Amino acid sequence: MVSKAACLLPLVGGVFGQLDAIPKGFQSDQWAWVSNEDPLLAAIPGAFNRTVFDAPSAANVTDQRVASVNDHIQQSSFVAYDQRFFDVIGPNATVEQLQVLPFQVHEAPCYVKESSQLFFVEWGPPGGSENGRHDWQYLLDLKTNNLTRIKTDPPTWNVHGCVYRDGNMHVVTDGGPDETGYLAIIDPATLKRTTLLNNYFERPFISFNDIELDHEGNYYLTDSRSGFGRSLHPFNAPTQPTVYFVNGTNMRIKELAMLEGNANGITLSPDGKTLYVADTGASESKPARRNDQGPREMWAWDFATSSHGAKIPLLVNQRMLSRAIEYFYDGIRTSSNGLIFAAGGEVVDVIDPESGWTLGSIRVGGNGNDPVNIALGDHEMWIVGKGGVWHVKNIKERLSHTE
Repeated sequence: MVSKAACLLPLVGGVFGQLDAIPKGFQSDQWAWVSNEDPLLAAIPGAFNRTVFDAPSAANVTDQRVASVNDHIQQSSFVAYDQRFFDVIGPNATVEQLQVLPFQVHEAPCYVKESSQLFFVEWGPPGGSENGRHDWQYLLDLKTNNLTRIKTDPPTWNVHGCVYRDGNMHVVTDGGPDETGYLAIIDPATLKRTTLLNNYFERPFISFNDIELDHEGNYYLTDSRSGFGRSLHPFNAPTQPTVYFVNGTNMRIKELAMLEGNANGITLSPDGKTLYVADTGASESKPARRNDQGPREMWAWDFATSSHGAKIPLLVNQRMLSRAIEYFYDGIRTSSNGLIFAAGGEVVDVIDPESGWTLGSIRVGGNGNDPVNIALGDHEMWIVGKGGVWHVKNIKERLSHTE
């Protein structure tokens, strides 16, 4: 049982800050446990304020004890809000930055286990080479940490989402200078790209954002304003942000849901019965701005069943599962036990799929380093985002639930 006794933090301005004590065996310089059982955090003395886009530990506070707490959190790799987070992550986990890259959005990570490689991209303006428009991708050798640029055959413009399955990288794109967004597969050995679908009954997509696959090989795609908002292609947005189902055998396509905000990250529960989608409508485009009143929800739906009890591509029981404590969620993935790992702001949050409680956060250092998307291994994960690539290893709970 974890002790609830407070641990004293370094002296700041003559007073001590307090946090809940971490369990034995966990490193105090890597961990913080924050809960409202501590009266100091439940009812903060003095003045305090932050926006919804800022981390809690970046809040402006006047009480030096709270400032000391925030300083400790800023130096931590793991922040627990629930005792279960310690059991998920375990005492041996560490966070290491593998690649230091420009503070440009990096997206679409795919972990290719057989060759120990990580595929990902540098995505979209502003910044970056080619004004953020790319017909190349990155491939990181996880054994040597050697990073190379690659081009598929034919070249693939502006990849935005990726899932690795059955020897192929399944990708979605925003489209490029002369093409709309599409679904494709890439052979990681030959880099041969095959386009599977590029239209909805001869209507172009807006710009695909992310992708998920179920155990039967069917696709779930988010079509968003993100690529359109950054002018990655010359086409107008023909519809609202939409979630699509695509039959993986015959490419038959169906609209599942439409969002007034922006359809972004997407993932399935391990049993395939629940679909989760991150809404990033708080990030507006044309004109580009962040709206603190805009959508930041993570939505959950269940799948309907036929009269014979079979799952069908029809969503029911929509509910708001969670809203990010800071910023909004971009890439989301589920672990083998159904926990949701959600990247956004300065952290990757771990969320309970039933209650929506945030169990804890994995931090990558702040100071502009922002997770955008993730790829899960068995007891490890890779984070890509603004600032580079990070590896979280020696995680206690098994994460990957795909073969």
